[in-house]
Amino acid sequence: MGLTEQLGHPDPRQREAAARRVALRVWEPEAEEAIGAALVRAAGAETEPGALAAQLDALPAVEAGLTDGDLHRLGLVRSDSPVLARLLARAGRLQISAPVRPSGAATLAVVRCLRGAPRTGLWLRTPDGAWTVLERIELYGRAADRLDSGCTGRVLLSGPGARGLGEWERLDADPRPRECVRGLRAPDPRVRALAAAGAADAAGAAGPAGAAGAAGTGGTGGADAPAADPEAGRMLCAALARAAVAETDPAALESELAALLGLAPFLGPPPLALLHALDAATLPARPRTYLDALLRPGRTG
Repeated sequence: MGLTEQLGHPDPRQREAAARRVALRVWEPEAEEAIGAALVRAAGAETEPGALAAQLDALPAVEAGLTDGDLHRLGLVRSDSPVLARLLARAGRLQISAPVRPSGAATLAVVRCLRGAPRTGLWLRTPDGAWTVLERIELYGRAADRLDSGCTGRVLLSGPGARGLGEWERLDADPRPRECVRGLRAPDPRVRALAAAGAADAAGAAGPAGAAGAAGTGGTGGADAPAADPEAGRMLCAALARAAVAETDPAALESELAALLGLAPFLGPPPLALLHALDAATLPARPRTYLDALLRPGRTG
């Protein structure tokens, strides 16, 4: 029985076991999409709490393969899972649907949620890359902590990007991790090398500690970018390891392994298992040094 079939098995113990298997590997893009869709279907129909928890916990392992339709269906799943909350926040996309107006140092806007479930405290980016913070959400005149897909509400936004919101139609929760994953799949090695070089920033690994995270609770801090997102970091580590083991270009391989070192705190067993497949003896000196450091026994991460 295949994994996707097991996720739909009549026995909830089988469904739970299948979901737990998902997190034990780094999946190829086609498998990410198929397993992600199967997990979403399973979670949407699940009635057994243990199986549902396992399904939701497995989602970050295939997050890069989730479609907008998958994310919309996940928004309908009623669960207090923090994993699901963070995933839906990371996917957040807002459409500005009415003229904005200043409110002191912040900006008031009417927005429609196109994807995910943005929460108060979430950092969003304007199309030109400026940061803004979702300070407050109002639905039908009452405060809410999240805005579900398809809903329209009034929001208060602060931060550097809030001052120019009248120029834009859309805001996204930080899109850089997904863009980086797409770049690592590009046929051009120069694109792969550039995507790898930006991986640490895409995970927020260089961001200031204490800034609001993807599913924050309203604090904005005084910084210009959100703090590191561990699940985005793990997603990038999986994509980098997958790219490295298939890499044929020395410069791109060096960039991918260097990026993995920069993301070492997020590097877990599945991508490490992939890296063990690399033959260090055949690598140029610098990539070999990076690989040795990544595979060194007792490496902290």
